[in-house]
Amino acid sequence: MNEGIVGEGLLTAEEVARLLRIKPATVYDAAAAGRIPCVRLWKGKRKALLRFKRSEIEKLISDRSIPARAQGKVQ
Repeated sequence: MNEGIVGEGLLTAEEVARLLRIKPATVYDAAAAGRIPCVRLWKGKRKALLRFKRSEIEKLISDRSIPARAQGKVQ
């Protein structure tokens, strides 16, 4: 069986929001603006069903992390 995207682990907007400690609406807004990569499964009459690849969200977090020394926490 081809694992592909399904085997990688897809997250809902609510799960991404919990990881990033933001509101789900902010996740949807960021996805619409292209700031958070997403997979559009289909588009309904009112809104699209979006999912987020766990690996891409983790990469987003690590790419934007500031080293502790730069934050002034390590001497």
